[in-house]
Amino acid sequence: MKRVLFNLSTVASNRLLPFLFITILAAGACKKTSIKSDAAINDNAPKEENILAAFATTFNVSNNSQLNSAMSSAVSGDKIILANGTYAGFTVTKSGITIQAANKGSAIVSSGIIRLSKVSSVTVQGLKITTAGSTQTVDGESFPVAVWFEASNSCRLAGSTLKLSGQASGTQWVMLSGNSNNNRVDHNEFGSNSVKGHYIFVRGNRTGITVPSDRTNWANGNGPNNANMARNTQIDHNYFHDMAASTGEIMVLGGIGVAGDYQHTNTVVESNLFVNCDGDAEIISIKSSNNAVRTNTFRTSVGTISSRAGNSNTISGNLMLQAGKTGTGGIKIYEKNHVVTGNYVDNPQDYGFVLGAGDSYTSSNFSHAQVFNASVTSNIWINMNTRGVIIGHGSNDMLPPTGCTFSNNALRGSASTLLDLRLPGNTVFSNNSTSGSNPGIPSTPLTTSDTGPGSYNY
Repeated sequence: MKRVLFNLSTVASNRLLPFLFITILAAGACKKTSIKSDAAINDNAPKEENILAAFATTFNVSNNSQLNSAMSSAVSGDKIILANGTYAGFTVTKSGITIQAANKGSAIVSSGIIRLSKVSSVTVQGLKITTAGSTQTVDGESFPVAVWFEASNSCRLAGSTLKLSGQASGTQWVMLSGNSNNNRVDHNEFGSNSVKGHYIFVRGNRTGITVPSDRTNWANGNGPNNANMARNTQIDHNYFHDMAASTGEIMVLGGIGVAGDYQHTNTVVESNLFVNCDGDAEIISIKSSNNAVRTNTFRTSVGTISSRAGNSNTISGNLMLQAGKTGTGGIKIYEKNHVVTGNYVDNPQDYGFVLGAGDSYTSSNFSHAQVFNASVTSNIWINMNTRGVIIGHGSNDMLPPTGCTFSNNALRGSASTLLDLRLPGNTVFSNNSTSGSNPGIPSTPLTTSDTGPGSYNY
């Protein structure tokens, strides 16, 4: 133990020796060659970040005390490696560090939370996270959470296994909040779960945003910028599975009401695998704007990909292989300027697609917004044997879709009405087919070989 502490205490002084030596050499070189211009100096002098990376320290820790000491001593470029064993959660306040399991899945965080607190370029990888989490307060709102990106940038949770135990109802397994930008959650496994909550919640804060009684102006793009929204989040190559019924959506993008619905959050959800994700009628609930859900594989998962609130979302290239399981569906959209293209939905027990009818923004019964200017093209729905595709469905005021196109789509199955024009409005239909053999699957479904910790190396 004394040796470990001695090593930690001497890291700072030892790491500076080569830095000072190189700096002196560089200064001498500049003097000898009479380098005077700033451009020349910038081109030839060693960069501080490169020097620090070259002489980064690796801390090998095997218990909480050593982990805390290492985190106190670490600087940008350093790596902390956790030996096999059990650890408490931790708060990261140093930017540019990596925290990883020595052996993937064998360093277990069994209590507390992992919190990235206002940092940048931090990577957490290879852990197994079984904690119950704890309740945290963000701008007056409290959430039980297990992993929290708090106003952090360019950070990453990767190659980890999340299987919470004993958590409170409403726990967010991974939450991104506040002014968080350019973070990534990838190659992780989430599940199983039988407690109400979400696997991933990409949200923001309502504080400082006064919501109007009539959202029309904001929906038309004239609302204020909410600086405290998580933006540019990448969620990819994760394996989500076995979310029990009535426990909640797998993930929510936005979800703070009008304060977030029309914010351009630019979340990308791509190349993930969802299996038996049955927690809610919406597998992915999009409640913000300018997001993309693409090239994911869904298997026997109850519910839909739902663009519930917000504008200009793209849902493309997803494979939904539902096998006739009760409650399974396809895709549904509301509000403005969405694109739904290149998706493949096979054997949903409920509807394969809904182009929603909507409510007036000023309605006292407002639930779902009217659809404007949606483009629905080149999708394939096969084995729709119970319900088909519905145009104009799901609101109180029943305002029809306006300015939409529905083209080059293939619909197949034994449902009595494959294309149900319940309230089509002025939707333009062209080159769609409802007969003939089933079109082939357009891409190869993802498996656990392509997603989750088993597909991630470091």
